[in-house]
Amino acid sequence: MAAMEYLDFDLAVEATPTPGTYQVSVLASPRGEASGQMVFPFNADALENVILKLGRTRTGVRSLGSPTQSVAEKFGRELFDALFAGEVGSRFESSLDEAADSGKGLRIRLRLGRAPQLADVPWEYLYWASRRRFLVLSSKTPVVRYLEQPRSVTPLLVTPPLQVLLVVSSPTDLATLDVAAEVQRINGALAGLEGAGQVQVTVLQTASLGELSRALRQGPFHVLHFIGHGGFNDSTGEGMLAFTDDETGRARLVSGGDLATLLQDHDTLRLVLLNACEGGRQSPADPLGGVAQALVSQGVPAVIAMQFEITDAAATRFSAEFYAAIADGYPIDAALAEARRAVYSDNNDVEWGTPVLYLRASDGRIFDVAGKPAAASAVPTAPDAPAGEAAARVVPVVVPPWTPPQPEPEQAQAQQPPIQQPPIQQPPAGPASPVAVAPGGGGVSGRSHPARWAILGAAVAVVAPILFVWRPFPLPWGSSTDTSSPHPTPTDTVTQSGLPTTPTPSRSTRRQTPTLPPVRQVGTLQAERVTTPLTIDGRTGDWAWQYVARATNPIAGNSSATANVYLMWDSDALYVLADVTDSRPRPPDPDDPRRTFRGDSVILELGPDKRGLAASDLARPTDAYYMFGVPDQQQPLVAVLKPNAEGTSFELLGDASGIQSAIELTETGYVLEARIPWGATGLNQHVAGTVLAANVNVSERKSGSFANLGMRSTNPQRSAEVRAHPAYWHDLQLRA
Repeated sequence: MAAMEYLDFDLAVEATPTPGTYQVSVLASPRGEASGQMVFPFNADALENVILKLGRTRTGVRSLGSPTQSVAEKFGRELFDALFAGEVGSRFESSLDEAADSGKGLRIRLRLGRAPQLADVPWEYLYWASRRRFLVLSSKTPVVRYLEQPRSVTPLLVTPPLQVLLVVSSPTDLATLDVAAEVQRINGALAGLEGAGQVQVTVLQTASLGELSRALRQGPFHVLHFIGHGGFNDSTGEGMLAFTDDETGRARLVSGGDLATLLQDHDTLRLVLLNACEGGRQSPADPLGGVAQALVSQGVPAVIAMQFEITDAAATRFSAEFYAAIADGYPIDAALAEARRAVYSDNNDVEWGTPVLYLRASDGRIFDVAGKPAAASAVPTAPDAPAGEAAARVVPVVVPPWTPPQPEPEQAQAQQPPIQQPPIQQPPAGPASPVAVAPGGGGVSGRSHPARWAILGAAVAVVAPILFVWRPFPLPWGSSTDTSSPHPTPTDTVTQSGLPTTPTPSRSTRRQTPTLPPVRQVGTLQAERVTTPLTIDGRTGDWAWQYVARATNPIAGNSSATANVYLMWDSDALYVLADVTDSRPRPPDPDDPRRTFRGDSVILELGPDKRGLAASDLARPTDAYYMFGVPDQQQPLVAVLKPNAEGTSFELLGDASGIQSAIELTETGYVLEARIPWGATGLNQHVAGTVLAANVNVSERKSGSFANLGMRSTNPQRSAEVRAHPAYWHDLQLRA
């Protein structure tokens, strides 16, 4: 299908002498002009309350129909009814009909320059109650913040690949950004684009203004993607970005105006993506005071900034679809609509409204993509720096130091050292060990290909075109619904995410039918039968110490936590013991049990026999995540996540009653002891010889927040990509 074409609906809002009342004018539309008055439906306290609910630091991705989405609908409905009242609303509906009759969309261009008091209103949640939809979730009705400038914008002819300069700024005196985890969480997001020669990423890891200037001279670049810290100076009314000082390595605050001065002579640079806190804020006294507005006012055709923090899963999904649509030749607002819907399709309630588009290109077309993409093999490989010399400031492809080439799965297994007995307690001699799972191997195929990892790594950050600091679980992580990041459930956002398993259908076959990796044999977990029920008290003297496997295989992030896993069973329950090595156990957010995996925790993924399933088969009703979080002066936080109706992610909070657990801290971490009654699992077969499906994962929390640092699994093929596909889980055999 061809990219959407648009008619414009220009809507100007202007403050009046009466507080709370605004003049609304339709300056241009397919059905002519109109005017009216808007009584803004929210006082300052009510608006602040809504913004806090929609934009509070995300603890994960929630399901559709959540309380937060209800807040968004109610807010958006009242905002829509006020803005499109009377003649303005009639003109809007008739214009939409005319656009539909001509096979086009209707672009709503909001001009707020004369109503700076409304600059921080999240207009992206405008909700048309009679049609029961948010405007921005349809590619037919994009909403943009339009900043008209004297000089018109002519689309730039681009022959792929689209050149993206990724700027990563992490000053030594500010909170360290987990760039490595970001890369891990989206290591596959742009693989298709890179392989097709549609996108090439250049990484600038020392983000000083001097280094940025030198990098820009080595262009041309089409997109600048900034990941770092941002803020707003209330005293000066200026948005700020934290670059790195050349000499001290400390933060150097740079205003939007100063950055715009640096970029103004680079005519090929058409889009800036700001993955920085408050990048989209502006001062009520200065409509161009924010970073995004300052960049647009001084010549950048389009800027995307975040008005709220965004989870890893949402940022990953957003970036992958956004860049794909741009590479396909979509106007930027149409590409943005595609990306919003991709986030929404992941059962994400409100984060699709986080990105804000500031635009000065009248038709939204900042690129004209022409010609065939360059072959992927044409992407140059960065040369190795001579010993003792500093690495090149900017190279076309950067192999991230945190993702070294990994051996193939068979090699990894062969290289694994013998598994040693855990230190907690000496097991009695006698019983033979069941088949142990090799901790090595796995991951995304092609890890040894430097060019791919370079782009994937960079892309990762790129991928968050609006990334804040992604989390590890949306993979669970990142899932449709924050490892953390990313990703939505224990495999979420750690893809701070994870990528959605079932992308929204789109015009490109590449995006419609992502290729899943082949299912590999990764060993069988085994649970030994016990004759005397185990006591769940944190003391392990009654355990027979039937060693099963080690949770050492990275799912996402850069967690150093690992675990030795033991499983036992009887006719009433399944028992789990995990001896976790974790230098500093941190509890999960007690107010958000759905995201227990974001704290230091052990996650058992359990379901019925998966033999016979195809790789593409999704989660079944009896599949579940059983999560046990490190306690903070209380009992362990226990939560059960069930799959959504489509089986594409785990996000529904199940019944955890009857499940017993205890955690004891040790010198090296902690020990989890848990009892899960068969009645709580819905699994009816629990006799010797029964084969189930399972994985055991251990996650680690970041310091200073409830974001996920990373996660490791007993399963070397466990990833965000396959989190909701039980065919990739271990077999779990109940032994006599």
